Amino acid sequence: MTLASKMRNPWFALPLAAFVLLAAAQVWLSHQRYELAKQHQQIVLEMDGVQAELKRLQLELASLTRPERLRQWAKEKLDMHPPAPHQVVRL
Repeated sequence: MTLASKMRNPWFALPLAAFVLLAAAQVWLSHQRYELAKQHQQIVLEMDGVQAELKRLQLELASLTRPERLRQWAKEKLDMHPPAPHQVVRL
């Protein structure tokens, strides 16, 4: 059988079409893998930034809620003072 007669055979194109389809799928999958890797890297960088911000906010919260600072703030801004012994009611 010659090449020309093989090319006229309808079954000859089937393996060729399958090869082209699989090659295109491989290229598409490679592209998808690359895009997902880029997205993953961006998310990791964003998470690092969010974690750094969280640590900064936790430190700020700890600083703002220190008992000494709250006591000073209550005295200066709210004119509060510790209760006198006769102001304490025990239940």
